Amino acid sequence: MEFLKSFTSFLTILNESIKLLPRNGKLMAFVALSSLALSSTIFVLFSYSTQYVTTDNTNKIMKTFMPDLTSFNATDPNSIKPEDAVLLADKMNMLMREYFARLLAIQIPFLFTLFIVSSFTSISTILVSSASYTSKKSSLNEVFSIVLNIWKGPMVTVLYVSALAVGYSLFVITLAAPLFVYPSVITYWLAISVAVFAVFLYLYLFVSWFMAVVASVLEEGCYGFEALVRGENLVKGKKFCGFLINVCFNVVGLIVFWGCKKMVFLGDNKGFARMTLYGVVSVGVSCLGKIFVDVAYTVLYLQCKVHNGEEIELRRSVHYSKLPTVQLDKEMA
Repeated sequence: MEFLKSFTSFLTILNESIKLLPRNGKLMAFVALSSLALSSTIFVLFSYSTQYVTTDNTNKIMKTFMPDLTSFNATDPNSIKPEDAVLLADKMNMLMREYFARLLAIQIPFLFTLFIVSSFTSISTILVSSASYTSKKSSLNEVFSIVLNIWKGPMVTVLYVSALAVGYSLFVITLAAPLFVYPSVITYWLAISVAVFAVFLYLYLFVSWFMAVVASVLEEGCYGFEALVRGENLVKGKKFCGFLINVCFNVVGLIVFWGCKKMVFLGDNKGFARMTLYGVVSVGVSCLGKIFVDVAYTVLYLQCKVHNGEEIELRRSVHYSKLPTVQLDKEMA
């Protein structure tokens, strides 16, 4: 009975989320297109930068290890002296260290920039969705003004959530590592079981974590650890509904990614251009999927507040606009 209730609530949230997209449609489209353009551009720059560094390093290795034909005697196996071999090994280590340092110098700004774009997209989407849910019109200037005033709190909460996700991943890896020490059929299936359980547990825990991000956007002074506690308390009784949202979007995402991979890599050509195209498509799908998840969690947040008998506070410019619970109950009906 409880599952049926949660599943019905899940379907209601999906339905409401789809209905929200046309409201403030131009604003939502602007957020989506901006996120797509920025993320795709960043990914293309990252791909070509990585390709350039890899090609350059490969050429250096080839020049280092290509024998000098003027001094190399093919009939004499001792033409390469031991000290020359040591020198070549040292050069190889130096080139590899240089290569990984250059890759790291590319990856850190890339990941940081994507993190910023994703965070600001989520903040904007949550603000627009909350206004759309209550049939309030928002302008680009208004949303931009709110984001500039509140971004620090949500960013702190996102960092907290990211730290929890990384810590959870490291814990699972540490827990599963002993299973690979003595590989066998039994440990193989145990590792798969641990991985599946860990993924579903993560999707369950993520409900309150992301609810904390929504709360930090829509509630003044709520961020960091306080937002995590707020998210956990707010979602009580509807956590399984959020879990179904996570499972649904992850399953749909896997199917879409698999379909895109099959379409992009149709045929035998799997060169750099195809890899880049697949990356751009994957980034685009991820952006759109993330935006819809933000909308769905905003709806879940507002429904949790209504369920708990709390007033809905919408950010209007730098101030708040309170909407009575009775009004929202009528709109939900």
